[in-house]
Amino acid sequence: MFRKVLVLADGDDPNQPALRRALLCVDEAGEIDVFAAVYEPMLEGYLGNKQIYEPLRSRVVRERRERVSALAQTVETWGVKARGNAVWAHPLPRAVADEVVAHGIELVVAAPVELHRGAAPTGLSHSAWQLVTGCPVPVLVVKSDGQAKYRSIVAAVDPFHAHAKPAALDSEILRRAKALQASTGAALTVLHCYAPLEYFGADLSQLPPADPRAATARQEALHALCRETDVPTTAARLVAGAPHLVLEKLQQGGEADLIVMGALARGRFAELLIGSTAERVLHHSRADVLVIKPPVSVAR
Repeated sequence: MFRKVLVLADGDDPNQPALRRALLCVDEAGEIDVFAAVYEPMLEGYLGNKQIYEPLRSRVVRERRERVSALAQTVETWGVKARGNAVWAHPLPRAVADEVVAHGIELVVAAPVELHRGAAPTGLSHSAWQLVTGCPVPVLVVKSDGQAKYRSIVAAVDPFHAHAKPAALDSEILRRAKALQASTGAALTVLHCYAPLEYFGADLSQLPPADPRAATARQEALHALCRETDVPTTAARLVAGAPHLVLEKLQQGGEADLIVMGALARGRFAELLIGSTAERVLHHSRADVLVIKPPVSVAR
């Protein structure tokens, strides 16, 4: 579980999805940081004079801080230590990253507002996407209503470390998935998807039969990963197919309420690209997604 969890506040409803999910993730002796970043371009200044609107900015932040503090007080009635904080900051992802570093946050929980206000779930907004890619700690993207308990958790792993994926990332994925499984009582599946040769073939009739030894090797590697992380090998599941499609099918079948997966920032435009599988799952899955990234060195 996580000792310090930051929740991006959305309005004043204590039953908002992100806040309810944070309660599942925080340690019994942990703390929830209810956070809001406030920004209004019209109050930034006039003809370069930032001081002219300073009283208004201060009042807006003060009022928002009072509202998130009220949410924090409600959380404390549920038996969890909490604090509320609001700051004047833009853009939101940078403000969250600063709060993470300043207060030792271990998990950020956010519910894309476009998915919870009647809008069609066509994917994450640009701001939400930047939040996930730029955050130095794991991010739980809440796409559910936050009310139903997790019945099934899927940890998506790759014991073959494709695309230069760090070996330690799978261990961290399973460590977090195990902790959530223990606290929620949900079923845990350790999933490894692979694409057989037929997946790439334009003319299947010209392809040789698939070598069964390839699947056997993957199954053995998956079982070895489970043993290394003290997960029963009965939880292992090897599936041939594109990972995002397999995960979507599991979610639709009620077998994946929460997906725990890794993501790697790639290239010069890391905020736009963190791996095709993670991108597709984050944009299109209806299940909650816990994104784990390799540890980074963060200055404090």
